[in-house]
Amino acid sequence: MKGSRVEVALQLPKPERTWTLREAEGWQDLASALSLEELPARLLASRGVHDPELARLWLGGSLRDLPDPRTLIDMDAAVERVLGALDRREPICVHGDYDADGCTSTAVLVHLLRDLGGDVSWYAPHRQRDGYGIALHTVDRLGDEGVKLMITCDTGVSAHAAIDRAREHGIDTVVCDHHTLPAELPQAAAILNPKRDGEDSPFAELAAVGVVFMLAIALRARMREDGRFERRPEPDLREQLDLVALGTVADLAPLRGINRILVNAGLRVLARRRRVGLRALLEVSGVRPDQGLDASHLGFRLGPRINAAGRLDEAARSVELLLADDLEVARDRAEALDAFNRKRQQTEREILADALNQAQALPDLAHRKGLVLWSESWHPGVVGIVAARIVQAFHKPALVLGLRDGMATGSGRTIRGVNLYGALQRCDSLMERWGGHRAAAGLTISEEKLPALLEQFAGPAFDGEPEDAWQASLSADAELPLSQVSWDTWNAVQQLAPFGIGNPEPVFIARGLQASGVKALNKGGIRMNLRQGGGPSRAAVGFGLGVEPHELGGELEAAFCLQENVWRGERKLELRLRDVRAV
Repeated sequence: MKGSRVEVALQLPKPERTWTLREAEGWQDLASALSLEELPARLLASRGVHDPELARLWLGGSLRDLPDPRTLIDMDAAVERVLGALDRREPICVHGDYDADGCTSTAVLVHLLRDLGGDVSWYAPHRQRDGYGIALHTVDRLGDEGVKLMITCDTGVSAHAAIDRAREHGIDTVVCDHHTLPAELPQAAAILNPKRDGEDSPFAELAAVGVVFMLAIALRARMREDGRFERRPEPDLREQLDLVALGTVADLAPLRGINRILVNAGLRVLARRRRVGLRALLEVSGVRPDQGLDASHLGFRLGPRINAAGRLDEAARSVELLLADDLEVARDRAEALDAFNRKRQQTEREILADALNQAQALPDLAHRKGLVLWSESWHPGVVGIVAARIVQAFHKPALVLGLRDGMATGSGRTIRGVNLYGALQRCDSLMERWGGHRAAAGLTISEEKLPALLEQFAGPAFDGEPEDAWQASLSADAELPLSQVSWDTWNAVQQLAPFGIGNPEPVFIARGLQASGVKALNKGGIRMNLRQGGGPSRAAVGFGLGVEPHELGGELEAAFCLQENVWRGERKLELRLRDVRAV
C-alpha cells in the first residue's frame, strides 16, 4: 500500500499557475554605467538592483567589500566577553542547533576558539531529547561541568528561561542568532542578531553562520589591535568560508549582498577540498573531483546530508564530520550521514503520501488558506521537508507535525508573500513554544489544541495577508526564442551566479513550440525535444510538471532555465523545464 500511495503523490498535478514577466525598468542605465550587455543588465534590474555600485558588488564583490562587523549591535560586548574567557582560560561551550546552519556555525566557532587557545567544548542538541531551542537540563549539565561562557549558534534569541538558568549557574551567554526577535530579549552578556540592526542593515539577511563569521572577523581585528598575534599565529579566516557558504545556502538565506560575497568566496575554498570532512561528503554525494562546484551542490548534495543526522539521529555526527582532521574518520562519518539521508528520503516519501491523502480528504480543502496535518506515525525530524512538498502541491501554507505522547512537534512552510511567522503569532496562545522566520517555523503544541489550530489556519490566522498571494504564479525574466539559446546566453546568465533564495535562477519563456521524442522518466520526469518554427530543436527535461506525455502533442509554451549537461566528455546546453502548457 505504501508504494501505491507514493505513486499517487508523484503524479499529483501542480496548481495551475499564471505566468508573469518581471519588471526590468532602468536596465539601460545599468548597462551604460557598467558596460554590461542587455541580458545581465535586465536580470539585475528585474531583481531590484538599480544602483550601479550595488550592481558592481552583485557581479564582482569580494571579501574586501564586507562592511565592518564591529558596527553590529553588541559586537563590542561579545568580543570583550570572549576575550575575557580566553585570557582567563575559562571553559567555553559552543551550543549549536541541529540543522546545517547550526552545525556549520558550531564548527566555525570551535575551530576559531581552539586556534586561539581556548578551552572549548561544544554541544549539538538532539531534536527529540532536547526539543526546540536550549534545554534547561543541558544548561544544568554545563553548570555542573564548570562552563563559564556559553556561545549559542543559530539559537538563543528567545531562550529566556535557559539563559536565566545559565546565570544562576554563573554562566554568561553570548547569543549568535538570526531568528525573528521576541518582544523582549533575554538577559545575555551580548546578543548578536542582525535583525536588531534594522532592515536596512547590510547584515540583515545573514544566516547564523554568517553572524558567527562576523564575530570571528571582529575578534581577530581586536586581537590584531592589541598585538596578540605577536605571540601566536594569526588564524586565516578564509579557510572557514567553505562552512560559511554551506550553512548559508542550506539555511535558504537570500543570496544577496553580503551572503553573495561569502558564498562565492566559500565555493572557491570548497573547490580546493582541503577540509577532509567536506571532501569525504562530496565523495559519498557522487560529486567527482573534476566537477565544478556551485550553490546547488551545497543546497542539494551537502546540505541534506548534514541535516539528515539532526533529523533522524544525532546532529553531533555532522559536527564531528566538520571538525574531523583524519580522512578515514571523515569518510566513516560521511558514509553514516549518507545512510541517514537515504533513510530520510524513504521516510519522507512515506509521510508525504500519507500527508497528501490527509489533505485531500479535508472537505473544504479548496477554500482553506492554510493546512495543519498531523499523525502519530510521522517522524518529527522529517516533517519540515514534507511541509515544503505540501506547499508546492497545494499552494497553501502548511504545518506538518509528528504526534508523541499527547504533544505534536513539527515545522511549517509558506507561500511567497505570506508571513508564516505573523500567522503563528496570531495563534500564539495555542502553542507551547514556537519560533522561526517569515518563511519557515518550528512549533510544539498539545494534541488537544490541534483542532483549534486547524481552524485558525483555515483562514483567521492569515487576516491581513494579501489575497492575491494564494494565486500560484511563475515569474519569468524574459521571452527568449530558442534561436537565441546559446553558450553566449549561458555565459551572460552565469554572471549572476550563485543562484538561490533571493537570487532565483533566470527563467525564460518560449512560445509557438512543437515537441517530439517525448519520453516519461522516473520520478515523474519528462524528456523531449522542442522546436520553434523552422529553427533547430533543443533537448528539454522537466520534473513534477503535472502533465503526461500524451498531452504534449499540439502547440506548446514553455518556461525554462538553461542547463549545462556534460555526458561522456561532451558538453551540451539543455532546457530545464519549469512549466509547460498547451496553447
